[in-house]
Amino acid sequence: MFNSPVKKILLILFFSLCLRIVAIFFFADTQIDKEWGIMIYNLENYKMLSSRVVDGSPVPNLFMPPLYALFLYSIKLIFTDTSLFLNMTIFIQLTLSIVSILLMYFIFLRLFEKKFSLIGTTIYAFFPLNIYAVSQISSITLQMFLINLYLFYFIKIFYEMKKIDLLLFSVISALLILLRGEFFIFVLFSLFYLLLKKRKLIQIFFTTIFIILLITPYLYRNYTIFNIFTITKSTGFNLLKGNNPKTKVEGIGLYGAVKVVVPEVKNEIEKLEEKGPIARHDLEKDQILLDQALKFIKQDPKKYFNLYVKKFLSFFFIDINSSYPNYYSLFHIIPKIFLSIGTLMGIILAFNLKFNLQNYFIIFYLSNIALFSVFFILPRYSLILLPIQLLISMEGTKILTRKFFN
Repeated sequence: MFNSPVKKILLILFFSLCLRIVAIFFFADTQIDKEWGIMIYNLENYKMLSSRVVDGSPVPNLFMPPLYALFLYSIKLIFTDTSLFLNMTIFIQLTLSIVSILLMYFIFLRLFEKKFSLIGTTIYAFFPLNIYAVSQISSITLQMFLINLYLFYFIKIFYEMKKIDLLLFSVISALLILLRGEFFIFVLFSLFYLLLKKRKLIQIFFTTIFIILLITPYLYRNYTIFNIFTITKSTGFNLLKGNNPKTKVEGIGLYGAVKVVVPEVKNEIEKLEEKGPIARHDLEKDQILLDQALKFIKQDPKKYFNLYVKKFLSFFFIDINSSYPNYYSLFHIIPKIFLSIGTLMGIILAFNLKFNLQNYFIIFYLSNIALFSVFFILPRYSLILLPIQLLISMEGTKILTRKFFN
């Protein structure tokens, strides 16, 4: 009855939908995080991207990237009732999650036989953290949807550079950058990898220019307010959160408590705060935190190098000292261990010195871990890379299958 691939993928989508509805029923957010709530309020009342209010007035934001706030704001414009807004946000994220599964299947089909494509899609669809994420008002579901779109069009242009695919790839890349500022690095890496593979300088040059043009309005906004061309500026905050005497692999909370957790910066921040709520102070404060983090690292480089290695290994495998609730739940830890083993197997078996897609996925995956480990790691960060891990794991599985069963 369910022998055809179409029927099988429809069955996967149906049961995926059912499980996500169950997760929403039990775990759905009943309120929005404070920082997103502030940003939506300031967009509604002041038409300003601001995650901070001082003395009753919003201060322009440079800490948070803009896309998810604008995503939530666009929903709030239509569904003004708070309860309806929350429900519709989760419903839209549920829809994006189901579409992401279908995209994942199409990605697999470009690279693997149907049986491997169905196996990989099934793992993606029923990965517990992926199911749970839909119930939370967080940027993670939107990010995974855009990453799957990004991978889909990157694979297409890797094989054939059609203008429409380059255009769509550029738009998706720009959206990802506006969702996660650090993704700009990986977009540039992807374009450089394409250049080395395809040798089509003109197409890649204009694609790069178009991506930059798409994000220029927000870059210009930040330049006029903060005198800096950037999407976000939280390097100091994140580096200090993950590199101070009290920190762990997951970092240590600094929100509203920087002066308490890291007393070394107390005097400098208080002097800055005496000047009043000037927008540019966020930039100056981040520089203070960056300088202090670098000072800690220089004082004991061996300690922080060991911490970096621990973060890298904890991201790749598991964190043996996590403080996150339910991190060691069997529903989370067992799939993560098996996926980590599969990813390692794929890296060992598939990596070579050619400019092919599997090497791209491996370099993309390892460089993301390397970047995250400079700062700190959280369980949801690994979910962002789930599609890449599955592509690497399936390649390893394919190689082993051919070796032992052909």
